[in-house]
Order: sequence, then structure tokens, then C-alpha cells
Amino acid sequence: MRLADDIRRLGFRRWYERQLLESHAYLVTAFLALILLLAGIESMEFARRSPPFYVALLGGAAAAGVLTYVGWRRFNVLLARAELFAEGASCPRCQTWGKFDVLAEEQAADDDPPESGRPHWLRVKCQQCGRDWRIG
Repeated sequence: MRLADDIRRLGFRRWYERQLLESHAYLVTAFLALILLLAGIESMEFARRSPPFYVALLGGAAAAGVLTYVGWRRFNVLLARAELFAEGASCPRCQTWGKFDVLAEEQAADDDPPESGRPHWLRVKCQQCGRDWRIG
């Protein structure tokens, strides 16, 4: 699965940082699309004089609405997943945060959508003291 491979390749701290950046990029996208949606709704009164322009404006506003929804949903999913794993990233023995090796993960199909949040757990081993525990 991609999550364990990414953490193995980047390390947990860099993976977590990238998840936060990616989720906030979706938030900014959703916010800009919301502004576009509201601008389209506001402009509809002026566009009624020209039916082709009105239809184009309506289509653009609808696309902005869909983009707002998708961006907001992806932001929440990525942020929640990153926070779920970050909460358990401290070693129970030595309290080292984010320095571990991934041993195993919950099995998930390759076609699982990111919204499913899989894998829900990881089995990890501390690089500092060697203790293993489960995150998630």
C-alpha cells in the first residue's frame, strides 16, 4: 500500500509534513472555488439578458460548487488521517516522536479510495529503543 511505502521512503516526519501541505492545498483550492461559485451566483442577475452567457455562467458556478465540495472533503480526509497517525507516533517507552520503521499495515485493496482512510493502523518499531507498537 502507498502509505507504508511513503513512510518507509520519506520517514514519518516528512510524510506528515507533506500530508499537511497537501491537505491545506486542497483547502485553498476549495476556498478559491467557493469564491468563484459565489461570484457566479452574484453575476447571474446580469447574465439573464444573454442565454448562452447565462448557461456558461451556470455551468461554471456548478463546476466551482463541485470543486468546492471535493476540495473540502479531501482536506478533511487527509488532515484526519495525518492526525490519526501523528497522535500515536510517540514511542510508548522512550517518547521519541516520529522516528520508527514500519513493520506491517492493515491490508487494503489497491482500488480503495483515499476517502476510505485505509490503512487504519500500522505496526511500527522505534528506531531509538526498539519497542514495537500499533498506530491507529
